Order: sequence, then structure tokens, then C-alpha cells
Amino acid sequence: MDKMIEKKYIKIMRKKSGEERLKIAMELRGLVLKLAEEGIKNQNPNISSEDLKAHLQERIYGFSFPFKSSSQKTR
Repeated sequence: MDKMIEKKYIKIMRKKSGEERLKIAMELRGLVLKLAEEGIKNQNPNISSEDLKAHLQERIYGFSFPFKSSSQKTR
């Protein structure tokens, strides 16, 4: 990011309340997750929802947890 733009962004963010900054952060997080999900779907058009979750976790965290489908979960 250009230093001048970054300084202006920081100045704007510092004027916001903690609640407003948190809201913005959560919205940005949601956008990043959606973009990553769409990228995975573009690369794997027929991906299952379970595999999508695993790929998304791997892309975000560097590893994935095993998922059980709803029919495999114990009660």
C-alpha cells in the first residue's frame, strides 16, 4: 500500500470507535473468506462442500481439519 494512502487510512481508522473498527474487520474477514471460496470453486468446479471446507481451511490456516458429513456424525 502506498505510504500516503496507508497514513490516511490509519488516521481515518483511529477516529472510529472500537466497535466500528471491529465491524469493519469482520466485514473484511467475510470478504476475504468469500473471495478464497470463490477462487477454490473456480479451480475445482465440482468440489463437494466438505472438500471446499478443507481447501478453504488449508488456504487460510495452512492445514485442514477432517470433517464429518452430517450423516457420519454421532448423536
